[in-house]
Amino acid sequence: MSQITVVTLSTGSEELLTLAALRALEEAGQVVLRTQRHPLVRYLDSKGIPYQSLDFLYESCEDFDVFNRAAAVKLLELSRQAPVCYGVADPVMDATVMALHRLKPSDVQVTVLPGVSHWERCLAQLGLQSASVRLHAAEEFRGVQVIPTEPLLLCELHSRECAGDCKLKLLDLMPPDMEITFFEGTAQGGLQRKCLPLCDMDRQEHYDHLTAVYVPAMPMLERQRYDMEDLKAVMARLRGPGGCPWDREQTHESLLTNLLEESFEYIAAVREADIDHMYDELGDVLLQVVFHAEIARQHGEFEMNDVTTAICRKLIERHTHIFGDVKAETATQVLDNWEAIKREKRGITSTGEAMRDVSTGLSTMLRAWKVQHKAAKVGFDFSGPMEALDKVREETEEVLANLKEKVDPEEELGDLLFSIVNLCRLCGKNPDTALFSATDKFIDRFVSMENAIKSAGKCVGDLTLSEMDVYWSSGKQAK
Repeated sequence: MSQITVVTLSTGSEELLTLAALRALEEAGQVVLRTQRHPLVRYLDSKGIPYQSLDFLYESCEDFDVFNRAAAVKLLELSRQAPVCYGVADPVMDATVMALHRLKPSDVQVTVLPGVSHWERCLAQLGLQSASVRLHAAEEFRGVQVIPTEPLLLCELHSRECAGDCKLKLLDLMPPDMEITFFEGTAQGGLQRKCLPLCDMDRQEHYDHLTAVYVPAMPMLERQRYDMEDLKAVMARLRGPGGCPWDREQTHESLLTNLLEESFEYIAAVREADIDHMYDELGDVLLQVVFHAEIARQHGEFEMNDVTTAICRKLIERHTHIFGDVKAETATQVLDNWEAIKREKRGITSTGEAMRDVSTGLSTMLRAWKVQHKAAKVGFDFSGPMEALDKVREETEEVLANLKEKVDPEEELGDLLFSIVNLCRLCGKNPDTALFSATDKFIDRFVSMENAIKSAGKCVGDLTLSEMDVYWSSGKQAK
């Protein structure tokens, strides 16, 4: 079995080298250094310990991801010849070591000898303990969540580009002028630090594998930007002991109207194409979701992770053309697959059951539209809008008959509305959108009529319907 021993060289002189590390370097068949630009090199030379470095790979690799992989491949190749002792400043943070663990085959054993790590030196200068600080290699940090309420130490900021990526991630929640500590190693094995604003994190002269940055914690109330975890924390505070009396009194049932109203306000923002209004109203909708989840958590019913788990599972299950082997090349095929999976999941075996499965919480028009769509799927439908229009006329006559006979017209009015929804569907129009536009048009014309009446020195409330109609028709013609 091939053997690779990863040795912690630390970032200083030989004084920081452990006896185990020194023994491994002296007895190794091959010593490989990640870089020859390390203060320990002079000591290795003085001890007569031969070594080679991977510096030559930097020239041939287009970026650090390629370099990390190439370094791991080279180490595995050398280990086939003789046991390798691989020296890096800090194995825990080193991206080449991470790549080595990912790529090594089963017949290669990788052993890590711990030592004085670079992050321990940085924290020692700050007088901090590792248990109180989040530790991340810069490459790894790109894919993790920022938690502003916890202090953070980023190591291995090997390039300006890497530092820039990390800065942008931090700026999503942290202010650009917050003070951070920038660490860099010296050729003599020392460790220098300086304070600078977060916005300058990628504007320094030099970056290498010894560059590190310490970002202090920032309380939520001192920030201007927030994420989902902050929203959950605020909601828990409002609902917790000593929280807001109104928030603490709310129940799932009492909040239903709020959820409906906030959803409609977001719809209005979308229709107005008002981006600022959209994200503001969408935040109100999200608040309702978090509010219900916090109420449920306090009552032991469910919590936010159950909500996100349920929707993620649903999306994965119903997108088998993405997460499975089902083919779907058009939006129609996607919807057909979605419906088939939904029916199977809910045990629906007939069109009638599918109709009953349509949520009664929908608006009456949308529910009617969905039910009609399911009937059309099995061919129970008019051939086109003209036939549907004939049905509207028929239902209109039945309403007229009820009115003449002084019979309650509610049922026939329902049939008339249902037939109008059907006509909209067959015309390819959304009934809610059509009615929304008609309502807006009515408001505009009424305002025009009202203004015309005021301009004539009259009051709308003093006019008869016939008199108002003169102004209404005049405004309609002008429009």
